[in-house]
Amino acid sequence: MRIIAHVDMDAFFAAVEQKMNPFLRGKPIFVSGNTARDSVVAACSYEAKKFGVKSGMSIYEALDLCPGAIIVRGNPEKYIDASRRLYETLCRFTEKVELYSIDEAFLDITPCIKNYTEIEKIGQDIKQKVKNCIGLTCSVGIGPNKVVAKIASDMCKPDGLLAIPWNKVQEFMESLPVKEIPGIGPKTTEKLLLMGIERCGQVTGFPIQFWKEKFGVYGENIFWWCSGRGNDTVITQSPEPKSFGHSYTLMENTSDRTILQSILFRLSHQVGVRMRSEGYSGNVISVYVRFADFTSFNSRKTLPFWFNDEQTIFRFAWELASKSILLQQVRLLGVSVSGVHKRYQMHLFGNERLEFALRTMDTINNEYGTDTVFPAMMLYERQKYMPVAKTHAFQFSALKKFSSGRS
Repeated sequence: MRIIAHVDMDAFFAAVEQKMNPFLRGKPIFVSGNTARDSVVAACSYEAKKFGVKSGMSIYEALDLCPGAIIVRGNPEKYIDASRRLYETLCRFTEKVELYSIDEAFLDITPCIKNYTEIEKIGQDIKQKVKNCIGLTCSVGIGPNKVVAKIASDMCKPDGLLAIPWNKVQEFMESLPVKEIPGIGPKTTEKLLLMGIERCGQVTGFPIQFWKEKFGVYGENIFWWCSGRGNDTVITQSPEPKSFGHSYTLMENTSDRTILQSILFRLSHQVGVRMRSEGYSGNVISVYVRFADFTSFNSRKTLPFWFNDEQTIFRFAWELASKSILLQQVRLLGVSVSGVHKRYQMHLFGNERLEFALRTMDTINNEYGTDTVFPAMMLYERQKYMPVAKTHAFQFSALKKFSSGRS
């Protein structure tokens, strides 16, 4: 039986800012790409979370909930540096460390423990070592697999420790709300609630075949997750990305098709640039639209060829999105490309002029700064609104290279 620990940093971006600037400690802060009221909260401190502020809110909404908050412009370099030091610290406990995101990781600590009575001790050791080496607090969940470990760390935040031995998993999962399960999102939770299912014990009360018939392969996952069973393999080299995506909360709700097209093209451009910079192409386009009344629309399309250019991404993303925005005002737009590979079947009729233009644009922007050169389709948004720099769309590849290159 493996023993997996999930280490999750507490309010990571905000905590890094508070550590670097003593004036911010103990105060509600928003970390954002722009200090203007029309930007978005990338992260917030626990002092702000007490007021109901959440990541993804507009600064305007967040200030309504927490008027005294301090808005801090994010600094990706600081967060990546802290994440690297976190990785180095965790590697002192075991070689099997999986960077799950910039502020969380899984550890296979099986070799470190002779029996379950030592679980809490090593959990406390991890927390103390992280605090000593980085100066930040973390929450640690420990269990027989990744699912249970992550649920445990979520439940004990902030600065907590929760260990679930394998013989206590069934009891632990029985009364757990299904919305607490990683992988079960709001829409699935809503569907389960309509079926009268609120807790994991109710899910496991039905046979797995029932859930497979209801939700397909995803239904099997729901059953196993709610049973407290999951993958216990820690991948020491960070996995390849499954998708590339960007989303944007509009400064004001609008049904102006021209501005929506311009914003969607800018998001498509950002996705394309990231994909090309890491050498990926994909063949599945997904769009996400949230309306003024907070209802939403999702759609996706699989294409018979692979691509990484913004023109193709935008063309099919707009085709999908335009079906939903004819009469309603839009609040948020998002686009992503999945089915990504570094080895892929080239489009038979590739556009060499376009590929040359994209390579030239990327080279200039790498040399002289982001969007020194950009597609004219993005001009309308730039004329209407000032550009907003994001702080939470990190080049996580920098951390992947760091972890995979470590001897």
